[in-house]
Amino acid sequence: MPWTRRDLLYLFLVTLLAAVLRFYQLGEAPPGFQFDEAFNAIDAEQVWYGNRPLFLPANGGREALYTYYQAALGALFGFHVYSLRLASALAGIATIPATYWLLRTILQRRSQTVALFTSLTLAISFWHLHFSHYGIRVILMPLLLCGIMGSFWLAIHSTKARTRRLALLAAGLLTGLAPWTHPAGRFVPFILVGYVGWLLLRRNPLPHPPLTSPAPTSATRTGGTVSRRAVQTLILTGAIAFLVFLPLGLEFYRHPDFFLGHASEVSIFAERVSGESHPWRLLGQNLLLVLGMFNVHGDVEWAHNIPERPVFEWPLGIAFLVGVVFWGGRLWRRREDDPDVDALALLAGWSVVMLLPSVLSEAAPNYSRTLPALPAVFVPVGLALAWLVALPRHRRSPQARSPIPQRSGYAVAALLLLVSGTQACYDYFVRYPQMPESYYIYDTDKLDALAALEELAAAGNTVYLAPLWSEHATFAFLRDSAIIKSLDSGETVVLPPPGQGAVYAFPAEKAVRAEELAKLWPDVGVTMIVDRYAKPLLATVQVPPTQAAQWPSRFEPEPQRDGELPAYFDDAPTLVGVQQRNNRQELRLFWRAEAPTLRNLTTFLHLIDRDGRRVAQVDKLPGDGSYLTPTWTPGERVIERYDIDFADSCHGEDPLTLVVGWYELAADGARRSRVDAVGNPLPGDSVIAGTVTFPITAHPPEALTLPAADDLALGEDLMLYGSVVNGEPAQPGAALSTDLYWQATATLNTAPITLQLRTDEGPVALWQGVIAPDVPWHAGELICRRLHFTLPTDLAAGDYPLEVVAPEGEPTRFHTLQV
Repeated sequence: MPWTRRDLLYLFLVTLLAAVLRFYQLGEAPPGFQFDEAFNAIDAEQVWYGNRPLFLPANGGREALYTYYQAALGALFGFHVYSLRLASALAGIATIPATYWLLRTILQRRSQTVALFTSLTLAISFWHLHFSHYGIRVILMPLLLCGIMGSFWLAIHSTKARTRRLALLAAGLLTGLAPWTHPAGRFVPFILVGYVGWLLLRRNPLPHPPLTSPAPTSATRTGGTVSRRAVQTLILTGAIAFLVFLPLGLEFYRHPDFFLGHASEVSIFAERVSGESHPWRLLGQNLLLVLGMFNVHGDVEWAHNIPERPVFEWPLGIAFLVGVVFWGGRLWRRREDDPDVDALALLAGWSVVMLLPSVLSEAAPNYSRTLPALPAVFVPVGLALAWLVALPRHRRSPQARSPIPQRSGYAVAALLLLVSGTQACYDYFVRYPQMPESYYIYDTDKLDALAALEELAAAGNTVYLAPLWSEHATFAFLRDSAIIKSLDSGETVVLPPPGQGAVYAFPAEKAVRAEELAKLWPDVGVTMIVDRYAKPLLATVQVPPTQAAQWPSRFEPEPQRDGELPAYFDDAPTLVGVQQRNNRQELRLFWRAEAPTLRNLTTFLHLIDRDGRRVAQVDKLPGDGSYLTPTWTPGERVIERYDIDFADSCHGEDPLTLVVGWYELAADGARRSRVDAVGNPLPGDSVIAGTVTFPITAHPPEALTLPAADDLALGEDLMLYGSVVNGEPAQPGAALSTDLYWQATATLNTAPITLQLRTDEGPVALWQGVIAPDVPWHAGELICRRLHFTLPTDLAAGDYPLEVVAPEGEPTRFHTLQV
């Protein structure tokens, strides 16, 4: 049946309806900007800036075609919520005429009305309407599959050689693009292979020519011709598709987890999903759930649906069931005079294969995983309504001589579509956006929080937001990082430039952390910001400019006793102070940004003992990576905590020299050179920031690397567990040290001892004192104490016993010193 002007009119009207519904409230319904959409938006921006990925492994792994498509639209219209959802809207609109074209191409009986009603059903469907407003990649699949199936059909069934060649090329290209689009694209070959298998089994002649083709000749009406053409088309389509898929296939080969990762996580055969239930039992349950989603019980995920809302409202739900009966009956009978059996088989294979991803995975039915079954699964509605429209033409009223008006079928079909469409639009544009669950699942609360923080920033504050939200994709994409900065305040406090206040913001569930931070300033508390449902949204610590201009009382640089502070560096922040407090194994450094820093820099801290050995080193990105140097604003001051992990467990009570500097890891660790206050070069690339002393600490035995054990008991509660003498052989008058590892067998706070050298004239005291003054020391714990001493200058060469003497104990020899 050739196309007519009525086809063009139908195509225009149904496309216009689809466009109106998909442009209406685009960017507003669904509300907010959901995490997955924002992740796509970030990647689209990166593509525009020059990143060219073959696959996007983050956020569960995503195919890249939709991202490139969004990047192109973003380049034209800017990167914002509307333009990024526009990608889905345009794809959704294009699917409507593609559906009409497909069904008019492959069907013959009532193809015009089937195409019209199927397209109308798709246009008003809550399911397809929602994903046309939702900026994720799956919306491309129905459009792509329309092109694949229509092209593949023409490549087999067209009587024009040129049409077959062009259709074959299109089928191969589009089939190859399918795996670049969505995981469901990997299933497309199964549809094509299944359809060719159907043709081989049927061995029937060509059902009908394409709409504008001449009548088939006897040569084309042989089963052998169809079979050979189908096999050839399948092989050539596969070859073209393979070439298109090849770059992505190589990427999957290099990274198998890209191909299998997310699918294996959500599969019913994964232990996490099936749990104690047998996977095959779960398969049966999922099958029933997926079949029931059309009329009984739909997707329960708020991101996809109003939970449990079936695909069809009841009017079209009835039509769907009637159409399924028609569809199945025609395939079962396979009558020779039915020209559409092969087309219906193709559509059935498409439907079954594309419903399988939800059957085989968790959380069935899943409207996102089953969306590629559109528009094929809507064909039963088109079949039923087309039958309804044709029905009055073949019936007469028993009480009347004239036929029942032919237009009554159209009126009933229009009424069914109107009722269903009205309900779908009301549910989607009125009910769905106003539901509290949609507010939270679509991260509208993040947008409200962003608006509140922007208002605080506009009032003269610099806003520092905790990473739990600042790194959330919705915030990361939408926030202006110059006024709302990401900061993990667990180890870092940032103070704004002079004249500005500071707002430290935390998600409401982190209010305890906000309360801890507020204690740094007198008369500063926690202010809660609530969302539109009066639930806690943000916990903020708001510090006025006068207080933010000063160092917090608990965190102030210690008076400079030695060192070279303030220390300026080339294109790096200035070190203005050091603090060591509470006898902890940590330091705080105080930095100031003099000018913007262009590079991402890492701080290094070296602790050097009196013998020039490096006993500890810390390399750390500012804010533990949450406040990198390019984000620092001139005038900001940063207080950074550095936890010291000593390689030498015997450093306690020893003075250590603190050496500090910056380096750029991306430039092979190149250090920043020193400059003076006006930028003139100075020698060196580090600064001696002073001398620090750390307390002695007790350790469990397994935490230390010990020398050979001595196991010398010095009374009931103290044992010399091991020892090392540094500096042998020694000279008379030499300065030496010994590391003594002590173990307490009962709780000891102090244990005075004497270190002595046994000479012919008697013992010579080398060191006296308490092993661990004011150190908590419990039974079984070890303490290493490094004792520094100087040998007598008049010692003769020889071997001398080193001894320790505990209170009220006998001297205990632990080493023989060579002089």
